[in-house]
Amino acid sequence: MRLLFAGLALLAAAPFLHAQQEMNVQQVVDFIRSELALHPGNDKQVANYVKKIHLTERLTDKTILDLQAQGAGPKTVQALQELRDETANLKPPLKDSTYSPATVPDNTLSAAPPTASLGAKAPPIPPPDSVTQQKILGMMKEYAMQYTQNLPNFICTEATRRYIDPSGGDAYRSLGFLLSKVSYHDGQEDNRIYSVNGKLQDMDMSRAVVGGGSVSSGEFGSMMRAIFEPSSEAEFGWDHWATLRGRRMAVFNYFIDSGHSQYSISYGSSEGDMQRIITAYSGLVYADPNTGEIDRITFTARDIPKTFPVTSAEETLDYDEQEISGHPYIVPLYAKLYMTAGREKTKNEIQFGNYRKFETGSTIIYGAAGQPGPEAPPPPLPPGKTEEQPASASKPSTASNPFALPPVPPPPPGVKPPQ
Repeated sequence: MRLLFAGLALLAAAPFLHAQQEMNVQQVVDFIRSELALHPGNDKQVANYVKKIHLTERLTDKTILDLQAQGAGPKTVQALQELRDETANLKPPLKDSTYSPATVPDNTLSAAPPTASLGAKAPPIPPPDSVTQQKILGMMKEYAMQYTQNLPNFICTEATRRYIDPSGGDAYRSLGFLLSKVSYHDGQEDNRIYSVNGKLQDMDMSRAVVGGGSVSSGEFGSMMRAIFEPSSEAEFGWDHWATLRGRRMAVFNYFIDSGHSQYSISYGSSEGDMQRIITAYSGLVYADPNTGEIDRITFTARDIPKTFPVTSAEETLDYDEQEISGHPYIVPLYAKLYMTAGREKTKNEIQFGNYRKFETGSTIIYGAAGQPGPEAPPPPLPPGKTEEQPASASKPSTASNPFALPPVPPPPPGVKPPQ
């Protein structure tokens, strides 16, 4: 079996929401967050719309409190509470629709010993006002649209660890690893595999799904740009503050419908029977609130047709600073891809490294010092490089003030100014 994730892109949900009144909890949350970001002060109008919604899942107090903390007005909250009472006998959603590190319950109270203590939890940082949100989003869009134009010509190595669980659980077994050379020249990306499980090869990335598994493409700019393309009509909303690799990040959620999406999923066991669809997708974008620099994007395929073999696809892509020819650039660091087809689940963990200037005839020298040879991939990244940490008001970041906007235009996307 062969899974091929080829993907990218997105769209706005507002027309859909106003035309359809039967919703699940996630759709209600997305709608309210969008209205808070794009039309602040519409409490009465939002409340009137919420009253017309027929929910197909149970609405919980936590979801209402989270939306209230993110700016939902009193009339909207009251309408949501009425929905909560109406849906008390329905099944709850499978996922927490308003989850963020800032809204995780504090379970530090122990009920057993008489000396139980309550852990002090720093208060979450309140969301920025709507004007500030729009300024940050504007910088993010400018950064994304110019990102590839400011990248130099380079080559790097891509190491992909692949895993599979045929029973659909989380007991993954290894499918081995792929090593490939990625060349980026005049805005064009080329990815050639040179090692499969330690054996030298020379093949296109699209042929890598042998013996099961999945691959992805688009990490070098196109996945980022597709979210912010005007033709994608992406709908954005505030999500939460976060800390990523020691820096304060403003996190926005987004949604792009299938009519405006470039996000595709392909499935097949051979070149001749490949099936391909374009789906809606949503996710989060993490960015520096002072410059718009994007350091993480998440992607989740939405509304996949039930007749399609792949039932879910998710990816997280991290960017970080790497030096190329003595200059710092923001380039892909790490990606994680999950896909499900039937009972089979696959997971890819992808590392990018060994960036250097592209020159005519550039090659990978196997086993050279500082380069991953064909025998094994590089060691996994430490957790501090990939794990999100909460952002609290009691621990302000010295690297970036979430409420301050730059007095001068940000540096060119893809390039960090000298420290």
